[in-house]
Amino acid sequence: MNTKPSEIFWSIIDWYQNAKLKGEIPFWIIFAIAVYLPFEEFILRWTPAPAIILLFLRFLHELVLYFLWIKVFYKRLIRGDRLIKSSIELAFICFVFWALILLIIHQASIFRGLDNLRTLIRYFAVYYIIVDLNLSKNKINLLLKTILILGLIQGYLVTIQYFAPPSFNNLFIPQEVNLEAGGIAIQNSSEVSSGSLKTGAVNGTFANTANTSAFLIICFIVLIVLGFQNNNLFLSKNLFNFLIMYFAFFVTYKRIALLFSMVVPIIILFFYRKRLWAGKVIWLYLFAFFILIFASLFFLNVDTSIDGWAIRKGESFNLLGYFGQLFSSEYWEKGTRQWIIKTILGGTIGTGNWYGFSPESSEAVNTLAEILPAQKSTILEKQFWFEDVYWVAMLLYYGIPGVALFGYIFQRLYQTAQWLINYCLESQMRSLGIVFCTLITITFFYGFVERIFEMKCFSFYLWLLAGIVVNVYSRYWRESKRS
Repeated sequence: MNTKPSEIFWSIIDWYQNAKLKGEIPFWIIFAIAVYLPFEEFILRWTPAPAIILLFLRFLHELVLYFLWIKVFYKRLIRGDRLIKSSIELAFICFVFWALILLIIHQASIFRGLDNLRTLIRYFAVYYIIVDLNLSKNKINLLLKTILILGLIQGYLVTIQYFAPPSFNNLFIPQEVNLEAGGIAIQNSSEVSSGSLKTGAVNGTFANTANTSAFLIICFIVLIVLGFQNNNLFLSKNLFNFLIMYFAFFVTYKRIALLFSMVVPIIILFFYRKRLWAGKVIWLYLFAFFILIFASLFFLNVDTSIDGWAIRKGESFNLLGYFGQLFSSEYWEKGTRQWIIKTILGGTIGTGNWYGFSPESSEAVNTLAEILPAQKSTILEKQFWFEDVYWVAMLLYYGIPGVALFGYIFQRLYQTAQWLINYCLESQMRSLGIVFCTLITITFFYGFVERIFEMKCFSFYLWLLAGIVVNVYSRYWRESKRS
């Protein structure tokens, strides 16, 4: 039976009216954004519009979220409810206030300072909106399954891209945006966004492999936890998905993501209190590592001084040398993340500048260069890479007070998720707590080697899951008060 277009139209109208009556429109908007973000670069790649329109489309979802956030404030004021409903909102306000004080004290560029702050906290709006919603178990399950499906789509796509010809991969190259207006220049920050895929590495529908692997980490956590929840992780289909995700981590050529993906199952097993299985996995990893070293003696030309950029330029490399370089002494001395961490700590903690140099990144790095004149030329040369070690970069921007406030926010969220693990009898809610605790643990360490909080898709899903956790916790807390 064929459905008439008019019937489809009116069914959509009816659905919208029902959703509006139930107050579910904000949820479905966030759900739509959650589905859209992983494919944003691909969609914009094929959107025939001027650069100014594409720039507006990149910010449109943020504007929508800010609008919904303001509506939540307005609704609470009308009802006479408290504007602060969770334990982290006051710390968040203090963090923003501290950043604004630093901007004024250091007389940095207001626009650039606020833009740097925006990229860090833009998706807090998602958290606040989700906390305020009345989420059913079905909606929570829908969000988790959506994250899983989106991750598998990216995992399978990345796998296909790895074996596909260049003509296929060229379909996913993000469109170059070169806009100059009002003195503001939008510059490309990666080889991918400048119009060419890194040779050898693949990145799905994202702008670069860093964003791809960060998103896959979240989906990989959900895959394993839901597998344990349903006791079907080792069924053939799920096991195949598990292996595909591991392969996807490898072909993004992000070493740290691949290493963290190997740690994720162990962390999850510890949260499930299956320490015996966690120990077996550790022994399995040690055995596999031994086999890899043994095989390298026969099949690999081991050279631990391998240039980490060689792989991105299509040059030959060996796997052991590529990962072994992380632990080599020279890797600490060539302007890499480890060198940057030492330099920032020396220029802040070592010199007593504990209160932050400026939320505006270039101003902060220039100040650091003046404090350490012996390393000034290297610091200025590597200025762009200082943001990669984000926890330490925050120390440079916001000082110890800023890092402490931001860390406190995630510590409180971690405790809330732990409460779900310890006291919820429902397996679904307990699994939600394990997903978020695992994600927070990985995020904490990931933040020392990558600008993880600024990555659009990762940040969105991090705050989305945080909002779901606090929403569920608040509901249980209200129910316990009534009983």
